[in-house]
Amino acid sequence: MLTITFNNTTIPAKYAVCDNCEGKGTQVNPNVDGNGLTQEDFDEQGPDFFDDYMSGVYDIPCLECKGLRVVLVADENRLTAEQMQEYNQYLDDEYAYQQEMYWERMAGC
Repeated sequence: MLTITFNNTTIPAKYAVCDNCEGKGTQVNPNVDGNGLTQEDFDEQGPDFFDDYMSGVYDIPCLECKGLRVVLVADENRLTAEQMQEYNQYLDDEYAYQQEMYWERMAGC
């Protein structure tokens, strides 16, 4: 049986397609496209850069799934009511943390 652990709680898990790479196993290197490239960026670099970028030359293995194209996620159909409550609280806390980090980056922190 597959399991995942969060906050010292182990719950049933299953494999799902990676949300980060949408199952491709690769992503654009954040060092090349850290904040998203604009048309001006492509114009500066020239047509060869655009062709290379679009063909995946700058891609790296997905940072989330490590190129496997799938990740373990909670198998919500097999969770007890208590596990579901704990898991939902964990997701809420994680979302709040990610939001806080986002706004701190936007503020230049």
